[in-house]
Amino acid sequence: MKRTSPAPDPDLPALPALPGLFADPDLVEGDGRFYLYPTTDGFPGWSGTRFRVFSSPDLAGWKDEGVILDVATPAVPWAAGHAWAPAVARRGGRWYFYFCAKRPDGVSCIGVADAPSPTGPFAARPEPLATPELAAAGGIRLDQAIDPSVFFEDDGSAYLLFGNGGAAVARLNADMISLAPGSLRQLEGATDFREAVSVLKRRGLYHFTWSCDDTGSPDYHVNYGTAASLHGPIVFRYPVLQADPGRYILGTGHHSILKPRDRDEYFIAYHRFATPLSDYPEGKGWHREVCVDRLEFGADGLMLPVIHR
Repeated sequence: MKRTSPAPDPDLPALPALPGLFADPDLVEGDGRFYLYPTTDGFPGWSGTRFRVFSSPDLAGWKDEGVILDVATPAVPWAAGHAWAPAVARRGGRWYFYFCAKRPDGVSCIGVADAPSPTGPFAARPEPLATPELAAAGGIRLDQAIDPSVFFEDDGSAYLLFGNGGAAVARLNADMISLAPGSLRQLEGATDFREAVSVLKRRGLYHFTWSCDDTGSPDYHVNYGTAASLHGPIVFRYPVLQADPGRYILGTGHHSILKPRDRDEYFIAYHRFATPLSDYPEGKGWHREVCVDRLEFGADGLMLPVIHR
């Protein structure tokens, strides 16, 4: 399955958006450019420690802006490694970077760092923002406190969504580095939920998407549901992003969705098993690559299943 760019064979997948092994991409816009914040992949057991950022003027060619945080250094005093699944938000001229890492006891938590620009330098807070202990104290059912995403309501209030084995949402304080007391809620109705929940609001309806199965499974995919409220309950609709085995596209999931400003247009960034598949006979779940495709809505106002490039 050797390919050149562009892919000459319609039965093969298009080349990934980023060169190399990356996963869990968060796609954002700012200051006339687009930015991708992924997990750095290719490490057994998802054991990478560094986060990078890439920028683009057009969602096509991406520039590597370098490492913005290393969770195995004193820059993140509470963490010991396993840098996963970041999310980024902008408020008041600053950029906030939400990321997963393991504590020395092996427990995964969500930390936060901030910077004056989307490419850093990012300074991490000395303690994690969300932990399993915090979730348990709030009566939230989940297996791991991982996979953050950020949502801004119409009134400007910001919310953190996260979870593995159970989905949760909490309101961020105005400082964007702490959670509002008493705001943590369980999200119900996310059928087959595994991880990586996110939400967007369009024409008054909340559109939830989340990943199902295991990231090491060829059938890893994204389900879709809607709700009348940010706190649910979610009404499951159907899978919106799935594998295409006939084109060697497998393990599609852990996404983010971007609506560029002033346009009713949407893009979805996600990962799949790295291609050609034959290059990675073992450990496909930590040999992943990032893709960006269009996401469209039908006449009924619901998301349409993603068509792979």
